Amino acid sequence: MGVLLLAAPALAHAPRFAADNASPATATVVANADQSWAVYDRLGRAEVAYYRFTLEPGERLRVSTFTPVGGAFTPSVVLMSRAGGGGGGGSGAGGSGASGEGSSVPPGVVVPQGMTAEVVAGERPARPELEPFTPMALFETTSLDRPVTAETTYLVAVYEPAGRPGPVGVAIGTTEAFTATGYLGLPFDLVRVHRWAGQPWWLVLGPTALTLIAGLGWALSRRPEEANLPLVRGGLLAAGLLVLGSALGTALQLGLALARTGPTPLALVTLGYVATGLVAGWWVVWVARRVPLGLTWRSRVGLGLAAVAALVVWAGFVVGPAAALVVAVTPNRWLEG
Repeated sequence: MGVLLLAAPALAHAPRFAADNASPATATVVANADQSWAVYDRLGRAEVAYYRFTLEPGERLRVSTFTPVGGAFTPSVVLMSRAGGGGGGGSGAGGSGASGEGSSVPPGVVVPQGMTAEVVAGERPARPELEPFTPMALFETTSLDRPVTAETTYLVAVYEPAGRPGPVGVAIGTTEAFTATGYLGLPFDLVRVHRWAGQPWWLVLGPTALTLIAGLGWALSRRPEEANLPLVRGGLLAAGLLVLGSALGTALQLGLALARTGPTPLALVTLGYVATGLVAGWWVVWVARRVPLGLTWRSRVGLGLAAVAALVVWAGFVVGPAAALVVAVTPNRWLEG
């Protein structure tokens, strides 16, 4: 389990959400493109989405496209490039400078003047694969991986050969890394990812909301005298329930994904996250239910460890772990009135 916790930030893509990138001039700019990004987007009927980034010598060009939907929707790519790190904006005749796999640039894809183009036709696998950190079932339709020998500006155009609309994701980069704000915002980004995949709000947030409501109701009905110190006890109880509820939500998402992918060893990674969230949430709830609430040093250490573990596995929407950490360092005289 410790290995899973340490590996968490090193194995997941940092998410981004694209909009208004239907031309080379308005392409989504991916800064630090050697870092691993997952850009979530949506193609309208017969639309093309553009992404621009620059890589340095010694880095790797790694680009892939994926989609959560079945059927015939097959995102494909035109990879355009210009050595020397030029801007890559502007416009030009579609199909100019085409080369590589599938030599004909499709209608509607704009190749800026001075850029070469390589068409990479998408191929839809028979079954999706599990993405264990979201978790969800995804079809990878294209993949490019090659070394970069000179500073190069790339412009990636993503299109659907038959003009079908649908959600598409673009993975760019090789080095997995998160900023502090990006890491803390990830639980909320995951909600947006599941919405991007077409899930309704009640499915995405339902397990957390139901756990919170049912847990608070159960606690008050069992020990109504615990209405004493509502801010501390009630807040800590709600924090534990948030962690529990989000872990249950992850378990539900894993079940939905496995129903499409079938059994896979990658599910063990997600199960590790679920188990960590459940244990951490249960411990916080147990401490919150104690009467009196006064904490021993063991309880404080346990609360701190539970909060850190929940943060690592993105359980509790940051608020839950943060509340547990605050209580863990609060003097007993304040906890007890």
